Amino acid sequence: MQESKKRNIFGEIFFRLSRAYVRFWHDLVYYKRIYLLGKENVPPKGTPLIVASNHQNALNDALAVEFSMTDRPVSIFTRADLFQKRFVGGLLRSWYLLPAFRLGMDGADALGKNFDVFAEAGERILEGGSVMIFPEAVNQDKRWLGEFSQGYLRMAFDAAKKSDFKTDIQILPMINHYSDYFHFREQMLVKFGKPISLMPYYEQYQTKPRTVQRNLNALVRSQIDDMMLNITDLDNYEAIDYLRETYGMKYCGDCGGNPDNLPDKLMSDKAFVKELMQAVSEDESLRDSIYKDALMLKAACGEQRIGKVMYQKQLGGGQIALRILGLVSGFPIMLAGLVPNLILLFAPTPITNKLKAGDSHGAMFIGGVRFALNALVVIPITYTAVFVTEGCLYSWLYAAIHTLCLPLLGLFAWGYRMMYMDLRRHLRFRNLKDKALKAAVDVKNKLFDKLDNILNKNTWKKE
Repeated sequence: MQESKKRNIFGEIFFRLSRAYVRFWHDLVYYKRIYLLGKENVPPKGTPLIVASNHQNALNDALAVEFSMTDRPVSIFTRADLFQKRFVGGLLRSWYLLPAFRLGMDGADALGKNFDVFAEAGERILEGGSVMIFPEAVNQDKRWLGEFSQGYLRMAFDAAKKSDFKTDIQILPMINHYSDYFHFREQMLVKFGKPISLMPYYEQYQTKPRTVQRNLNALVRSQIDDMMLNITDLDNYEAIDYLRETYGMKYCGDCGGNPDNLPDKLMSDKAFVKELMQAVSEDESLRDSIYKDALMLKAACGEQRIGKVMYQKQLGGGQIALRILGLVSGFPIMLAGLVPNLILLFAPTPITNKLKAGDSHGAMFIGGVRFALNALVVIPITYTAVFVTEGCLYSWLYAAIHTLCLPLLGLFAWGYRMMYMDLRRHLRFRNLKDKALKAAVDVKNKLFDKLDNILNKNTWKKE
């Protein structure tokens, strides 16, 4: 079934061009690497489809879906207040976005408008479109899976009812996973599960709708839970997550995986967390000792400003010399990449600082806000300013070449910065004489030995 309604040709052209532009910055610049797993599970274009995903990184999650399903537009629900201004609302709708009214933001009186929006989404589904849903309703601030609302299933069955239960609507579970939520040039993973056809449930739904929705909701949630990293011990989340980031690198390598490969690290992390929680579940003193040491080590690394260098292979004298040589020789190129790319680093800061000062859920918007502001506002303005200025002062050919090279120069400058910061942390760690740090290193060694003894590392082995 293909979409029957034809959009305005200018709106469609704008969507395709703007989507290609934003995707360039998303796929090739913002992330260091993107992994797409289970793409063979995505039903063909034109299949009435609801994509259901976990939700841990605000805007970034929506963009991950949009750019992983490249053969079709995906209708995604977003904050209703963004649609209030006619021009902005028109732009959002040109991207197939739909307003979602929420109690905390829009008030109780506005919630009734969601029925009309769900009806519109249902029409798009019946026309062979794809609609994106986050059943948790809000983004989480941890690597865990919250409870699911059943609203997406009510929407699906309402749409099926309009077709007299003749249209096969499918639910596609998927996950988004990130090596880091907040920073630039990290890795991102999208994994699609097995699609679930609603047609086998149509007959039972007509007599027991709540039972069908409850069972299907559990089935969708189970698939998502099975694919993602779900740390359920929220009371000890900080310690467990820190151990996953540090000892978890060693655990992954011991299991035959590559800790720098996000799919390997995800599978390894799931196995590690499962084993760890089982190992300490019956020994409260062991659990408290391990988690206490983990938090102490995290605090020590933060106070000494050495990051996770304590857990990495230390650089030898020759490696340090080569890095210094690389920094010195690359300094002129780095300077060339700073202007105007340095603006991109600081322009979103006033907004992201406010998000940091808010609650932990608000902080999960930082990465998406930084990306959106740069891609849609800062980059077009600053790059255009460079092009026009250099074209007037020098030549338009030089201005065009330099402007086209600015993304590469910016990436070089960022890599230079990261190399410098990493070298500085290694040098600080080598030269520290602090007794507290030495004690922390001793605690780390004993903790790792303890973890080696209680974990069998047979839960996951890379083939």
